[in-house]
Amino acid sequence: MTLQLERDSRTEVQAHLDELTGRVTLIFAVIVGLTFAFSTQIDGWLDALLKQIDPCTDSCLNLYDPARWSAVRWLSATLAAIAAASPLICQQVWAFSNKGLLPSERKWMVRWMFGGTCLTLMISATTLLYGLPYVFNFGHGIQTEMGLTARYDAVLMLSITLSVIWTQTIVSLSILGMAIAGMLGVLNKETADWWRLRCYALVVMLLYASLPEFGGLAFMLILASILTIEVLCSSWFNQHALQTINTVELMDGEGGVRRPVIVECQCSGAAVPLPQPLNIGVPILKYNGLCTSEHERELAYGAFMASKTTDAYITGCSSMPLSHRFKANCASIGVRLDGLNLLERQSYRTRPQQRPDVEFELMLAQVSDPWPEASRLDRVLAVMKENLEVPYVYMTATPAQAWGQQLKPNEVLIRIEEESHREFKRRAQDLGVQLRQLLTTT
Repeated sequence: MTLQLERDSRTEVQAHLDELTGRVTLIFAVIVGLTFAFSTQIDGWLDALLKQIDPCTDSCLNLYDPARWSAVRWLSATLAAIAAASPLICQQVWAFSNKGLLPSERKWMVRWMFGGTCLTLMISATTLLYGLPYVFNFGHGIQTEMGLTARYDAVLMLSITLSVIWTQTIVSLSILGMAIAGMLGVLNKETADWWRLRCYALVVMLLYASLPEFGGLAFMLILASILTIEVLCSSWFNQHALQTINTVELMDGEGGVRRPVIVECQCSGAAVPLPQPLNIGVPILKYNGLCTSEHERELAYGAFMASKTTDAYITGCSSMPLSHRFKANCASIGVRLDGLNLLERQSYRTRPQQRPDVEFELMLAQVSDPWPEASRLDRVLAVMKENLEVPYVYMTATPAQAWGQQLKPNEVLIRIEEESHREFKRRAQDLGVQLRQLLTTT
């Protein structure tokens, strides 16, 4: 499945790789520069941090491994550099990716990047100032009650602190990403497994790769992280799609599952809106003008993918005026386009129609894909049976032959195939409805 949005630049893959390389190089250079700059100040920062988490009234921290102290020192400087460069990182990621995202994806990414940065910084500060000092003091109190003499490894305490902050960052970003996706309707019952697979795989990979020295503790952190995400995001995993449509599944003649959707396109005001309510059993998506609005076309892609649409029926036109790019994108995501051409039907009237709902239901009843061709006439007559008081007009002519015809406001038009119009006429007369044939002069 490949979408080529109209905002996408038509460039070679190598050009995208070159752009990605340039942006990553810029971010890396800034982080390296900041790391060296912060390395001149990191000793004072680590000293302040150790004083904050030291549970002893008189210092009981010791340095047992100077080599590890140097590693922790540079790691701390690097993490501080990444935090300081986070605005640049967000800007570069957004500049590279936003042109290829759908509207819902752009909303998710903006909120996730900037909200995640703020949330991570706040949680980290709270943990450093309050959470970890409380935990270390609590553990120190237990040891004191047991009569043990406290001697703590400063490097180990800093390593635990950095590991906790790193784990919190990953988990909070994962939960925030899922929460935003849930509020936007991107995460729901239909897409929950897709989000679980990618989120949990990324969490496991990042934590397992970055906490190798903790062994069993790393495994417990990974398990606790996944359980936390699952519990806190359960409401979004179980919510119904926030679509305005409820997917309807049909079986076609070959036994395949089809999900049709009516796309009400008002052709920028030229087409009359669909009447409400309609007894058609097919979901409806509403747009003002797909031909003229790039934003609405992108919304349509998102709706089609979220509802797994297989067949989309455009109401206003025959689907021919739609751009080649739109048709190609729909085909790439497995959507077949067709048109009901209400604009052509409107040309038969100079006064408002009294029963547009019945006429539209009849138009849809005559669609033979994915509905069975053999039962088309039965579907048409079933609609007529529910509306016996309506006067009906049927024609067997093509649109070109019927051009210029005019109908009364209370009449409902039905187009019948030439080979079946005799049976239709007989069965319609058996129903007792008012029926006349629209004859053309050609």
